[in-house]
Amino acid sequence: MLRVLKRISNRPAFHHSVISAKRLWFGDRGEPIQYGRHKLRYVPGTRPVRLEYINSPHVTVSNDARQIKFFLENICPGDLVLDIGGHFGQYAVLFAALATESGRVITFEPDPAALAVLRKNLELNGCEGWAEIEPLALFDREGEHSFFSRGGDSMSSLTRSGLGSNAWSPDVVEHTVPTAKLDDFLARNSIPWPQWVKLDTEGAEINILRGARELLRSGAKVVCELHPYAWPEFGTSFDELITLVHECGRTIRYLDRSLQIRDGAAYGAAVIT
Repeated sequence: MLRVLKRISNRPAFHHSVISAKRLWFGDRGEPIQYGRHKLRYVPGTRPVRLEYINSPHVTVSNDARQIKFFLENICPGDLVLDIGGHFGQYAVLFAALATESGRVITFEPDPAALAVLRKNLELNGCEGWAEIEPLALFDREGEHSFFSRGGDSMSSLTRSGLGSNAWSPDVVEHTVPTAKLDDFLARNSIPWPQWVKLDTEGAEINILRGARELLRSGAKVVCELHPYAWPEFGTSFDELITLVHECGRTIRYLDRSLQIRDGAAYGAAVIT
């Protein structure tokens, strides 16, 4: 019986029915989730993972739970946090709660299908005053770039391979989005060096760090999700990442302590300090 229920719960139709029920129940209030003393609200179907799943056998779920726990323990009131790859605002809302009104959050999200939900989630939590949205993609050069998305799916990417197993799904849409180098963006807008950077861009992470050498030298701490399967199309590699980090006088480790940098590239969050 349990096996049958588990199989049913993994079906897309089941998830759609659950989300529909949540929309009816929570309405305009948003779906709540509690992290310690922080009660956050999200558009139903967009809330982040619960901390109890930190040991989940699903690597993407455990990776997200591990990152949330890390940020809960480290971001302080008054911090400036850059959220690169904001998606629906799962992390931007959390960052705004942790940094408080005395801090500042800038979330970068180029996917037009995700922006409306991102804005709504910030509104639900009343943090628009210190959480800003930049609708552009950070990269290693200024200009424009192709962008692939599936209706706001979290795996939107600047390359098709960044969508992983969904790369050739018939519902993938190609857009053109503006790009900027992070160092240039901060200088142009007179933004000081942040305390924290969260970087989750489905393969573009090394390209973005290429354009953020001054930020890396500043001492800003970076939590960077690695997507090695997309690096060949982006023209980057694990060796380049390690070299870049070391040239900027920094160190890197996996957030999951069971993984070691010396063992090579793996999907998951890495911390640059």
